[in-house]
Amino acid sequence: MRIAVVGLGAIGVQALWQLSKHEGVEVHGFDAAYPGHPEAGSGGESRLFWNLELAEPSYVPLIERAAIVWDALERESGAQLRDRSGVLVLGESGNAQLANGLESARRSGAPIELLDRHALRRRFPQFDLQDDAVGVWDVEGAVIRPEQTNVTTARLAAANGANIHEFTPVSDIGLEGPGVSITTRHGTEHFDRAIVACGGWTPTVVPAIKEEVVARRLTSLWFTSVEDDHLAGMPPFLRAAPHYTYGIPTKDGRAVKLGLGFNDHFVTGDASKLPRRLEGEALENEIKKFDWIREQMLPGLAKRPYRVATYVESYTTTMFEHIKPHPENEDVLVMAGFSGHGFRVAPAVGEIGAQLIMSGKSELDIGFLDAYPKAFEILDSFEGLTTHNSVMTTRGINEGG
Repeated sequence: MRIAVVGLGAIGVQALWQLSKHEGVEVHGFDAAYPGHPEAGSGGESRLFWNLELAEPSYVPLIERAAIVWDALERESGAQLRDRSGVLVLGESGNAQLANGLESARRSGAPIELLDRHALRRRFPQFDLQDDAVGVWDVEGAVIRPEQTNVTTARLAAANGANIHEFTPVSDIGLEGPGVSITTRHGTEHFDRAIVACGGWTPTVVPAIKEEVVARRLTSLWFTSVEDDHLAGMPPFLRAAPHYTYGIPTKDGRAVKLGLGFNDHFVTGDASKLPRRLEGEALENEIKKFDWIREQMLPGLAKRPYRVATYVESYTTTMFEHIKPHPENEDVLVMAGFSGHGFRVAPAVGEIGAQLIMSGKSELDIGFLDAYPKAFEILDSFEGLTTHNSVMTTRGINEGG
């Protein structure tokens, strides 16, 4: 059996690795650049792995499976792909997302510590917190090394016999069937089955999902502190909506990377047409979105970032993953909309994708992914315009709580 994987980012490269383990499977992976390149959704040196599920506790089995496959990936490769630092989840007393997180920890047995405002200030003095602030310390949370993970996983797949085609964008996916044809600058090849996992480019490659999946450009900003040692001991953190943000200290503890959510991302209907370099007024406006974090939450940070970088992500209208056969050809599995969850569960999702394309079913039931209401509506699928996303609300702490 010949199987193609189109896109070798966080999800595609994991599916490639899983498929490479199967006897009798000739698997080919295609990427417009190469595994581990910095321009898509895997750039920026760090991602969070947290065991708490803030949106829906039913997601817990997927997180648990991801932890198991992460361990297998690190064991098989001999590489440390996660720094097990712990992760702090912040919110306010009575916050619905924190309540979901606590319920998910109860279901999974994930070790946690509950911290009130006084405990938070003693342990993590970098934060300026409101009187009703509470925290959940995810003891087994970690910081993922995304680029190294993709490179390492591709190396394992290649060692198993996978064929990796770098700098080989796919210009056409032929759906006539049976099977599927893949066209690149080198010509057209026929495969029995294919997985399409192109991240933010997937709605362009598979227009049939444009009513369900949108692309966005996110911006990450890196800040130093005003005082040289101010960030020492600062934890990786995630703050629940309605004041959604996240931060990951650099490994040397001298700076922190900050990010925001869906509603603060740049809108696009085509990821290939995104402006990626920010300067002038566009840069000024992007930095302003982060001012409330520095002014109201992390006052010890320098006024301006020393580094700015943009990446491409994709989101479904429910904020839960799209893992479904192509509506025009069941030999093609489309995997998209992983932003917000994606990298922490990528090894498990890659395993699921490989199982689905091989047998049509997965060991882990993912039917729950179709059970959620929409968090936003797509108003114009070609421009990427949507309504406000209530799940990923971000606003300053003093803007109505």
